[in-house]
Amino acid sequence: MNVLQNLQEMVPVNVVPTVTNDYMSQNQTNSQPGEFNNGGADVTDILIKLEADDESKVNFSDFAGLDGERITLGRYSFPHSLRPIVTKIVYAYGDVSTSSKMNQNIVETVYIIFCASIKEMSDLRLEQVTEDRILKWRDAIKDALRINFKVDFAMKHLKKIASAYIGLIERQKLNNVASRISDLETELSAEKQKHAKICERSKVFMDATEEFNSKPVGSVMFPTLPTLKC
Repeated sequence: MNVLQNLQEMVPVNVVPTVTNDYMSQNQTNSQPGEFNNGGADVTDILIKLEADDESKVNFSDFAGLDGERITLGRYSFPHSLRPIVTKIVYAYGDVSTSSKMNQNIVETVYIIFCASIKEMSDLRLEQVTEDRILKWRDAIKDALRINFKVDFAMKHLKKIASAYIGLIERQKLNNVASRISDLETELSAEKQKHAKICERSKVFMDATEEFNSKPVGSVMFPTLPTLKC
């Protein structure tokens, strides 16, 4: 059950919702930071997933630091941990929720999860990004877009992150192939040296081999007899 599906059962402002299923368990792809395992699928499929109108699975429990007391910023109460990122968003883009016609509790919940996603983006390096995280951020952003938040900038940036994530995977693949090529070249060089040594030490023996080429091994003991005429 995601946040938007549970909007009619909103809890009081200063209480964090209890969620039984987190995003990672519902949307597990077995990817870990620094490991790129896409099950053999085309890595660019993630760009298609960003555009898909899939059911949102993101929840409060998918983010750290959302519990405890809240601080009022503008019209809403946010966890203290989100204060810096809320300030940055408002400074750069204004109150992105002003176009939403939903009730304040709904808007506040979506706003918190949206800001938590942006904060997580700000806290992680590209090497720590996984497909699960990208799809979690997608759900948070799309939940905001569904209730008319002006957050197109966030989706645009997420697509850049996804492209960079793909680039990181492809670079790792190239490095792996380059390493394999280097190993093969080293092996080939060693085999060439081995070939040269065999040729050098075996020349006299191979010359002897040529003498017996296509002949019975006893034939070379005798000179060739002249052709007798009757």
